[in-house]
Amino acid sequence: MLRIWSKSFATWVGLSSILIWASLVAVVKLITESTSPVQGIALIYSFSAVAILILVGFPKLQQLSKTYLFGCGALFIAYEILFLIAVALSENRQQVMVIAMINYLWPPLLIVFSILVRQLQASFWVIPGLVLAIFGLLLVVNPDSLQWSQLSLILAKNPWAYSFAFAGALLWPGYCVLTKKYAQGQNAVSLFFLCTAVALWGLHCWLDEPFIQPSADLWWLIGLAGSLIGLAYSNWNQSMQYGHIKVLILATYFMPVYSSLMSMLILQVIPPLSFWIGSALVTAGALLGWYATHEVSK
Repeated sequence: MLRIWSKSFATWVGLSSILIWASLVAVVKLITESTSPVQGIALIYSFSAVAILILVGFPKLQQLSKTYLFGCGALFIAYEILFLIAVALSENRQQVMVIAMINYLWPPLLIVFSILVRQLQASFWVIPGLVLAIFGLLLVVNPDSLQWSQLSLILAKNPWAYSFAFAGALLWPGYCVLTKKYAQGQNAVSLFFLCTAVALWGLHCWLDEPFIQPSADLWWLIGLAGSLIGLAYSNWNQSMQYGHIKVLILATYFMPVYSSLMSMLILQVIPPLSFWIGSALVTAGALLGWYATHEVSK
């Protein structure tokens, strides 16, 4: 396939995706507070699917790698459903922030997966970088989570939601590294989103949820959120193939900070001092990871 994305342009659009995702958790929570949980997510992703179909069209299935189509497609759909259902199952806005932090274990995991499939090479310093980042994430979630007994109590308050978020944190880096390896310049995100929306509506019907008619203002928010999310995922797919992987991974390390700040503004949740200390540790871990890794030349 003719390569039309320059490396720098693909990197910049990937960074824009990260900024959009930073507000995703808070906006999804706002919407699902006014609708049935799965219904709200299904509405958002229906708009996302339409937006991507308009932007990039339906993929040519005969040109797609079967590994990318079925393997990456399954990982994408499973991640979206698990993470968004975790947000919908949160019982209060503090739990939303915990779920977001669990989900954002995926940036350090993306480094690990990229090293395992030889998309990145790393020195010893990547290990303390990962440890610092994960330690910082735990501190951001809750200072008490540094003690196993307290962490168990926190997770026991909503085990299903937290388990779904953790499963998603494992699936997304798998999707990213396999997309870079098998997509071969193709972009099937419109199909993946369409399948995700259909699966969410099926889950909505299976759970026998009531359909709550959104207000006019909420329809605008759903349409805007869905369209931006669709744009972000479509751009990320191309960025993972053509962009500077090391730059993009470094930027993802700061997603917990971006997301928490957006949640603070949108949900009016004020983070404690431990949040800022944890953010500093995540930053230190990210910089060490930056120093310790480099892309494998082809």
